[in-house]
Amino acid sequence: MTPLSSSYRAALSTAAKDALVRRRRPQQLPGRTVVIHDHAISAGLAARYARMFHRNGPVLDPTDLPSVLVHVAAFPAAMELMADPDFPLPLLGMVHLRNRVIHHAPVPAGTPVEVAASATRLSPHPSGTTVDLVVTVHGPARVDRPADGTVSNPSDGAGGLRLLWEGTSTYLAAGVHLPVHDRPARSSHPPFTAPQLTAQWRLPASTGREYAAVSGDFNPIHLNPVTAKLLGQKGMIAHGMYLAGRMLAGREPAGAGHEWEISFATPVLLPGTVSVGVLHADRRNAEETTGETTEVTAWNGRTGRPHFTGSITVPGAVPG
Repeated sequence: MTPLSSSYRAALSTAAKDALVRRRRPQQLPGRTVVIHDHAISAGLAARYARMFHRNGPVLDPTDLPSVLVHVAAFPAAMELMADPDFPLPLLGMVHLRNRVIHHAPVPAGTPVEVAASATRLSPHPSGTTVDLVVTVHGPARVDRPADGTVSNPSDGAGGLRLLWEGTSTYLAAGVHLPVHDRPARSSHPPFTAPQLTAQWRLPASTGREYAAVSGDFNPIHLNPVTAKLLGQKGMIAHGMYLAGRMLAGREPAGAGHEWEISFATPVLLPGTVSVGVLHADRRNAEETTGETTEVTAWNGRTGRPHFTGSITVPGAVPG
């Protein structure tokens, strides 16, 4: 799989060439899908992820990896697609708006899986143009768990693959308005009201560099305050998927079968303190519990401005 650093270099090269020759980018999404066969999430990557998010928690199950770790391992396929010169939006400067993930079944470490990435929903936005990057992970339907805890050759008993994980990441190319789209009007949003405070995350200045070492995402807006300001930020900011990982840590069910989403509002400056509120609720109808949802809201306790809202939903069982 193409490393993120290579995709960033390709995007920088394309941006420089476009500026030199004033090339007009294509106005439609490429029809191709990036497919990576026999991609395995290494035990070393899982260990680095565990050290970052589960320092004081249980040891990660190698047959059932955290959802954001699956994203970290699979998303370079989407980045390869966005770095293509024929992609209609410039990769550099993209703003991460939200993620939606359905984690159907456990994704194991050390086992070949198939990763596919495609782009869809090129849409006008008041501030530019948005696009959805859809990534899927297919793999064995069953993972054998030997007595020694290692992962053997997992299979579904028939040699086939099933959908284990699927995620949609929405990005905004700010200031890029395609001629084929009419610019929509800005919609009004209700004022943000912070929920009851549950916890505070104190994030050191090294947070971006530590996450980059795990994810391979060395975007300079996360690594150094000087380069972050040169690229339009007020300072060094946390990765969006780091915040998603913090939101999910200790809240994902064993055996997967859950879904989650996160929508970003304002960046988290590093170093900084994030106020967090957590609310648990059952989703019910007249006959059954359809799921338990945990809602997580993060905001700046000093300014009162929201950083993100997210939720994790675990399907419920029909009462007996």
